[in-house]
Order: sequence, then structure tokens, then C-alpha cells
Amino acid sequence: MRFTLLVALGLLSVGGIPAFAQEASIKETRCWVGNVTFSAGVGINAGNGTAVCNAGTGWAEAKADTPVAGCLLEGKLSSAGAIVGIRNNDTMLLQCDVTGRWVTIETAAKE
Repeated sequence: MRFTLLVALGLLSVGGIPAFAQEASIKETRCWVGNVTFSAGVGINAGNGTAVCNAGTGWAEAKADTPVAGCLLEGKLSSAGAIVGIRNNDTMLLQCDVTGRWVTIETAAKE
């Protein structure tokens, strides 16, 4: 009886190792900005240029023509072309352009 219990516990502990290894390898192939995760090869706006996610090494400076995933605002990712409102401003909106930068656009003032 004890032998069977030890064998069962041994099998359960060995079965958890591949799941842990898989989870670790997934984390190593991703890059993070706050709570947002990016896959390898994805570019984002970073200062005056673009950064690209490299598997295993993290963010690195990207070439000028690297496509970007979108724009980050307050920890949320928006796709290129997305338009969001600016707090406490009824006449201005932000739009995510293809370079991953937010640009302001004017709206018609409400009367």
C-alpha cells in the first residue's frame, strides 16, 4: 500500500515538471510593458524610435521600418487608427498613428 502511494506521488511530481518548463519558456519568449505582454518580433514606440521584442533577450532598438503593434495609453494597448477621448476635453481626441505614437485631433465643439 505504501509503495503504491509513493509511486503515485512520484508520478504526480514528475508530471508537473513539463508544465512548469513550458510556462517558463513562454515567459522567456515574451516582452512586457506594465501589464501588457508582447510576442517576439512585435514593435512598439519607444522614445524617439521603435523597440522590438526579441525572444530571450527582451526589448532592443528596432529598424526604422519595423511595424508596430499599436499605442500604449495608461497600460492599455490600442491598435493603429484607434481614437480615444482626452479626459476633461471635449474638443480634442487622441488617435494612434501607424508609428505607434498618439497624435491629437480636433473635433467639432459641442454647442
